[in-house]
Amino acid sequence: MNRRNLVALAVGSMVLAAPAAASAGMAYITTPLDSAKQGEVMVANDDGSGARAVASGEFAAISPDGTKVAYHDYGNFSKPPAPKIGVVDIATGQRALITGLECVGELIWAPNSQLIACQTQSGNAKGYLAGNGLGLVSVPASLAGVVSLEVKAWIPARGNGVDRSVSFSPDSASIAFAWRRHSQDDGATSVYVAPVATPSARRRVLAQAMSPVWGASGIAASRLGRVRRDVTIEGKRFSTMNVVPTQIWTVRPDGTGARRVTSFRWQAKGFGAGLIPVAWSPQGTHIASTVGEISCNAAQAAVANISASTGSVQLRMRRTSMAPVAYSADGQRILVNDGCRGRGANIRVVNVNGGAPQTLVANAGLVSVSTGWNG
Repeated sequence: MNRRNLVALAVGSMVLAAPAAASAGMAYITTPLDSAKQGEVMVANDDGSGARAVASGEFAAISPDGTKVAYHDYGNFSKPPAPKIGVVDIATGQRALITGLECVGELIWAPNSQLIACQTQSGNAKGYLAGNGLGLVSVPASLAGVVSLEVKAWIPARGNGVDRSVSFSPDSASIAFAWRRHSQDDGATSVYVAPVATPSARRRVLAQAMSPVWGASGIAASRLGRVRRDVTIEGKRFSTMNVVPTQIWTVRPDGTGARRVTSFRWQAKGFGAGLIPVAWSPQGTHIASTVGEISCNAAQAAVANISASTGSVQLRMRRTSMAPVAYSADGQRILVNDGCRGRGANIRVVNVNGGAPQTLVANAGLVSVSTGWNG
């Protein structure tokens, strides 16, 4: 993917802004030490250079073609809250608000950069959650003259339990998602695949699973299992059964060829949960995964590089609150979000063969990258 660098020319005390680049390699959020202050949405080159702000907000997601960024803006956490979601064109600065159903959490682009998927929610008359759905937003190539983009219900929220983990097929024609009925008490989802054009034609491809990630080699997902945990409430000890991710499985989009990939002893290594896939390597040979519980408090998490053929799990980073994002285009590095807002968050890169991680951008997080990122 060809990109023009993001540059600015300084002459004496005057700073002359060069024409905005047509695309960028990455987008991320600055993380002020004051957690009550909202960050800036930044775009930059693959290596983090040439950074510039395109909006104020949180949870930014760059389009795969690198031309647009979708983001949540919480109005600097104003009271009463006035959140909004926008899409901004990196080159022109033109932006449109996302309207209709409210998107919750991540904004997930289709590979063709023409659709955004997001989780939606429904409440009952008493204000309690009545279901999680899946919404889709169509995004035109140009935002010129576009004021708003409507979220349309692909799966209605009420009565459904769609997990936030969603993945488009490489051709953007189908979606893999984790679903259960909202009334199911055990909370265990299964992975389904459906054409974008006909969501009612969904097919279950892997039972008791979550977090599907679609790549050229198929769909990777985390198989769910039950774990007994002891908790203490008001001095009394209770034993509970929790549904947690355990091992990585792969399956073909038509539901055939389901195969357990890993046999990782995550409990023996001190983790509170197992493996969750995040990204396939471009060559389809490895899977980047989180292991453990991502928490800003005390839970332990790690970044794993997994061989899709042998199931070998190599832990490349281990500490609290970290998550892999993507492989580099050459498959040699993994991009990682490391840390929490107000706690010295950093964007790091770790080599798949080991070695100390390198900081790409300090005091920043929630990074996303366009296709062909090779920082």
